[in-house]
Amino acid sequence: MSSNKKIIVWLIAFLSVILVACQNDNEKYLNDKIPPVLRVESGYSNAIIYQGEEINLFEGLVAIDNLEGDITDKIEVDSGDFDKDIVGTYEVIFYVKDRAQNVSNFIYKTIEVRRMYTILERYPIYSGVIENEIFPTVENCFPGAFYHKVNSSKDYWIGIEAEVTLPFYKIDRYQSDFDATLPADPNKKNLDNPSLYFGGNARLESDVGLSMSLVLLKDGSISVGSYAFRPFWRYITNKDYDLGTYDRLNGRFYAVSCTGSGTQRNCFGQWDYQDTQYYYLPGDRLRIVVASPEPGKMQLQIEVIEKSTLAYSLELRSENGWKDPENFISPIFSSPGQGTNIKTSFKRVNAIDQVANEGKPATSTTTEVFDTIWHNTYLYRVIDNQIHRIPMTKERAAIMDCPNPNFISRTELDKNGGEVISIHPNRED
Repeated sequence: MSSNKKIIVWLIAFLSVILVACQNDNEKYLNDKIPPVLRVESGYSNAIIYQGEEINLFEGLVAIDNLEGDITDKIEVDSGDFDKDIVGTYEVIFYVKDRAQNVSNFIYKTIEVRRMYTILERYPIYSGVIENEIFPTVENCFPGAFYHKVNSSKDYWIGIEAEVTLPFYKIDRYQSDFDATLPADPNKKNLDNPSLYFGGNARLESDVGLSMSLVLLKDGSISVGSYAFRPFWRYITNKDYDLGTYDRLNGRFYAVSCTGSGTQRNCFGQWDYQDTQYYYLPGDRLRIVVASPEPGKMQLQIEVIEKSTLAYSLELRSENGWKDPENFISPIFSSPGQGTNIKTSFKRVNAIDQVANEGKPATSTTTEVFDTIWHNTYLYRVIDNQIHRIPMTKERAAIMDCPNPNFISRTELDKNGGEVISIHPNRED
């Protein structure tokens, strides 16, 4: 037999062996009776997205077969009526088949598509006479803090907005010794806390705005003391508490805690400290809006008009690696009666809040807040089927300087609802 014939014979024999082996191997897979196992990693069973946002439905899923090994790439989905562009809560079902068509267990994911909100437009300004308008009366001071409040009447107002340049401050009361050379000491627990915020009351009270808060420092630690203004929303409600902690993996970037017994609770929400673009500093100019996006709900919106050029704020952002300030839109939260065409009051407040002192006489302090510039303040109202901005002039504002007017320096409200405020409890003007 020639060498060529020997090679051909050898190849035929070799291929025959391979073919038989393949057939046996294929039969092994096709005769398999054990279904593959599908599992979902912790944290991936639920997801929250906003309208139009893309989502990888298969994220967090793993499929293993006893013979084929990892078959994650074969996972199939029954997405039902899921639509990323339509608000709602959807259930999608996952499964996988092996080569023998054995079907795995089913995995269910819940996907919530939330409405995508944008910063509200600037509505036209109305300066005419409002028929049957109600004008406000001054309330009594409530003890526990130093504050300046501009309060509206309870009338058919549906929101409030203002442009503000954030103030400088000097916090001088802490739980222990502190560095008095700093405007705020991030390494000590402060007992005075500057804030500026709005409020709305249809049936129950809400306070919504900016408060000095704990922050992420350059070394990755969390400050002990308040060090930047951050958004908050505090609301009293008897339903839709939205209670829960941060869950960034599933799209919840905020936490809400509630106190109280029975159905009526006092809830406090704040965005995750890891998002430093929502740290606002002295000199930042912001447009702040508080309004009702749907009946029984309220929302805080912050539009950045101008980033601070103050040396202090520039250095604070730079040395801690904080991002430049960005627009902020809070989750909607419960505010019974808002947006339901019942009479509602709104307020704008500058304060030095005091830790664990609510309802008690304000504690003497040398803490100060300098020159909060309110460039304007407008109430929202529907006139001739169109939302308008109504200047919050001195005729529409009940002004309170508490607990003593001598501790507050301010200009008179102008025609656009603007004024400049300083709080100095340690001295009288």
